[in-house]
Amino acid sequence: MKALCYYLLGIFSLCILNACDNEENPTPEPPPSKGQEEVQKIVEVLKESNLEVSQFVEILEKVNVADLTQDELTVFAVKNTSTASRATALDTASIKNHIAKGRYAKDDLKDGTKLTSISNETLYVTRTGNDVLINGINIIGDAIQAGNSYVYIVPKIIPVGEKPVTTYKHQTTIKVNLIDGGYKPLDGVSIAVKNENTGAELGTFTTDATGTAVISHNCDTLTYTISKEGYSDLSDGFLLAGMENNGNLSYADLNGDGRIDEGDKVSSEPYIYYLNYKERPESILTETCYMIAVNETETALTEWNNALKDYNNELLNMEMQLITGYGGSPYESDESMKYLANIYYTSAFNTLETGEKLLNGLAENSTVKQTIQLGVYRIKVDLYAYFGTMFKSGSNFISADESKDQLISNLKQYKETCPNELKNETSFLLAKVHMLAGEYIDAYDNIRSVIPNGYVDIESKLILAISAKDSNLQESIEALNFVRESFEWLEPIQSLDGNELIETCHTGLNESGNLYPYYRVLNEAINYIQVLTGFTMPKHHLLPIPQSVIDESNEVIKQNNGYN
Repeated sequence: MKALCYYLLGIFSLCILNACDNEENPTPEPPPSKGQEEVQKIVEVLKESNLEVSQFVEILEKVNVADLTQDELTVFAVKNTSTASRATALDTASIKNHIAKGRYAKDDLKDGTKLTSISNETLYVTRTGNDVLINGINIIGDAIQAGNSYVYIVPKIIPVGEKPVTTYKHQTTIKVNLIDGGYKPLDGVSIAVKNENTGAELGTFTTDATGTAVISHNCDTLTYTISKEGYSDLSDGFLLAGMENNGNLSYADLNGDGRIDEGDKVSSEPYIYYLNYKERPESILTETCYMIAVNETETALTEWNNALKDYNNELLNMEMQLITGYGGSPYESDESMKYLANIYYTSAFNTLETGEKLLNGLAENSTVKQTIQLGVYRIKVDLYAYFGTMFKSGSNFISADESKDQLISNLKQYKETCPNELKNETSFLLAKVHMLAGEYIDAYDNIRSVIPNGYVDIESKLILAISAKDSNLQESIEALNFVRESFEWLEPIQSLDGNELIETCHTGLNESGNLYPYYRVLNEAINYIQVLTGFTMPKHHLLPIPQSVIDESNEVIKQNNGYN
């Protein structure tokens, strides 16, 4: 019994000693997190600033942010409210929705930005000019720096929302009517809307069963386009404006001259509608647009013609610099030539891609398909003219020699099946390929077959003159005089010597986008316009092939002579 007492007394003594030791060496508390330190700095700045946010600060001091690792925050401090509203809405849990991860200056708070609060709620930013709203609540003033963070003052508690809350200045209703012997609402029309001042996209809206779509926005000026597969707001290039009393289509007088003519045709598609609220007192407007049904072939032809127009513009821009030196002579460095060639090649390649896509979607032997196919061949002839190769046959790269043979073969096969109205142009392209290759007898045979059929223009006459100059001199002179008669400053010639050929080519084709290859055919330097410097024969008779093409072809395509 005595032994048991001694044992218990020993245990008791050890407990007392251990308790004393814990008092002398207490367990250290963990250091504050980066977030705690940052929140403390924010509290101190807000207390010193006397910004009427004492209620917010009081709750902020109590919030548990021990696990917050960010030391860059954006805080939306709520101005003081009545005690009753504060008690029901703002507490240590809801206040976390007013603290966003990351530091955002006011310029960073762009329209459409999404912030994440430390409670992992999403805060949506909407902005018009300098007015910034967070979940629909306006920010008052500019940012206040506190430590590594920014603080903004807001007039009331920020609600939790699943989508942006915005107060809009304007409401635009776009109504689309289908013209089909009358007016019918057209649903499913896509309306792509942009802020005209900034270019920012407001979104794509879709008309409902009533043919309407409502766009609420804060833009003083906006633009939009409308589209639906199988329908168009244009007819023969004119913008639809409704229907006349006799049932005919009416068109928009776009240039405002009081009549509808070629000057009112839409220059590029899609047509861009423009709406300016600055010039109107109303904040709510309804705009009506019109569409008609178009068949697949008409749509394909319109798309092809637009692509071809862009390609022709790019070709003409390149020729202007190559022939006249507009913007500086490109021949002074290989880099300038490569720059021009890359732009043109990209335009040609993109247009060919568009053509192939459209061809795959059209019925065999349709007139539109045949027309687009001929346009594709024309671009390939252009590539051969400028680069000495058309690059590809199908999906395979081919050499320059193969390009010429493949082009001629393709055009001959096409001529056998194409409509009669396209045969003359096909023969013209065949003549041009033969001429570019120096095969003048074949060029003469093809061009001579189409001129009696009425296919007479400047370039066809020039091909005739070039291909006949060695075999039929008089016919060559007559063809040149046909061209020279169109230009009063060119006198007719009686014999062919000196510079008459290149002079006539330069004058006749100067603004056509087809002149440059003729300098190679006639082995002439481009010195007709004296501003050009650095032109070297025969190097510059062809454009440099883009290095990306050479690499992609595994060097089946070789760089043209003279270029690095």
